[in-house]
Amino acid sequence: MAAPPTYSSVVGFFYNLNLIVGSGFLGIPFVLSRSGLLAGVLTLLVVAFFSGLTARWILETMYRGQLVLRRSDDHNISSDPQSNDGQLPPKLEVGQLCGMFAGTWARFAYDISNFVYASLALWAYGTLAGSAWATNIPFDTSTLGQCTDADFRGHQHPATNECWNSYALCVLLFGFVVVPLSCVEINEQKIVQLVLGVVRLLMIVSMSIYALVGEIEHPDCVQTAAPTTKTTVGTDHTNHTHNATVNECEDVWLSFHLRGWILVFPIITYALFLHLGIPTLTHPIKDKKNVGTMMTSLFLACTFLYLLIGISVAVRYKENVVETCTLTWAPFTKSGSFIKRFYAYLVVLYPSLDICSAYPLMVTILSNIFITDYELLTKNVSTKSMRVVSRFLIATTPLIGSLFISNLVQVTTYTGVFGCISCYLFPALIQYRSRRFIQNLGHINESEIPRSSDEEDTLLFRKDTRPVGDKDTPYTTIFSGDVMVFVVAVFGVWATGTTIASWVDK
Repeated sequence: MAAPPTYSSVVGFFYNLNLIVGSGFLGIPFVLSRSGLLAGVLTLLVVAFFSGLTARWILETMYRGQLVLRRSDDHNISSDPQSNDGQLPPKLEVGQLCGMFAGTWARFAYDISNFVYASLALWAYGTLAGSAWATNIPFDTSTLGQCTDADFRGHQHPATNECWNSYALCVLLFGFVVVPLSCVEINEQKIVQLVLGVVRLLMIVSMSIYALVGEIEHPDCVQTAAPTTKTTVGTDHTNHTHNATVNECEDVWLSFHLRGWILVFPIITYALFLHLGIPTLTHPIKDKKNVGTMMTSLFLACTFLYLLIGISVAVRYKENVVETCTLTWAPFTKSGSFIKRFYAYLVVLYPSLDICSAYPLMVTILSNIFITDYELLTKNVSTKSMRVVSRFLIATTPLIGSLFISNLVQVTTYTGVFGCISCYLFPALIQYRSRRFIQNLGHINESEIPRSSDEEDTLLFRKDTRPVGDKDTPYTTIFSGDVMVFVVAVFGVWATGTTIASWVDK
């Protein structure tokens, strides 16, 4: 039997980067500006720490689950290293880990939470593409009209019928692109994922540099929304508001607004959440010893990028930051030099094009969760046609939701509560229960566990043959102990509560 397709740690890094840096970063400058920049930045750092920590916990729990499966007689794994023909170890979805270590109820609850989360995330992708395209494509017919930021700001759906028709058409066009891509296997997307991953990095860095240089050269508040008008009674002219000077701008660093600060938690959690996709995206990585380092590097890189884009755009545009930050550049597409207008178009449109890599990944991840549950319940092996059909249905359904709510920040806020549950509470649960499970099972000597290949070790994190137990595993540190599990659980409850509070506030 031929070995399954694999990729390197570098390719795996970009797969994970494309999933985590989807549309969530677009709301970061807005919530940082609305909460007060200093408070928002500190909150971002705290959320990034806990999100990265729980991602590592999922990897550790996958490691323990593979050890348990390899020791179990029920899985009938031969002790002959050559008998498995170089096959990778079984891929354990997080829901499976919940069932293995915490019980059926935990698996059911986790799968429901992730189904809602992934559906809303895909919804957000459709919303992003539709609003970006409808704002920049010059529609001008009796039924279609070019949208402006004012059509989306503070509205669940476009304010005018002409804009709504254009938006719906753009969502449909986006579907024609991403639905076929979603039916393609992940291993067949290497070139697309690498190219779009590099584009992500370049665009976020260039936007940040653009904003910082603009702030240095012209330290005033930039008007980014459509100018307000005021008509004086008895006159036939309209007075337009002018840009405020820096002295008239609110101090974005030291100010603090509770309502805005509450929004930081769901938005940042959403922007740093890839936990449900960890099994699907790390399983094909050939050298499992580098998975932990790759995951840590990924969260460090994302935290740096989010700080860079969040601070630079919030400082530059202050209270005029648009909810979808790339639309802050929309007015610049209509005036200025050709190069400036071209770059503005590129900034506004690139996220909707770049998420063409994230959308198929999310669809495949959600499909894998369903397929795994199907195989467990029916004891049948899924077919390729079944997987394609499930991906098609999963890819198309959220686009319908995008037609009803087009406000990206609203969608990501609602998504955030399920992200908080799946990002903090369930990883804390399986980290605690899996450690206790291994301790009760007794020490497992890795040298007695069959390996899949003479050349490559496919167990996550394996470095030596020391026994793996509750206290002496080489991957158990102060950040994996019961105290930290309790802290993360408390933080998860807090983050979930503040997210629900942001709903009530609306």
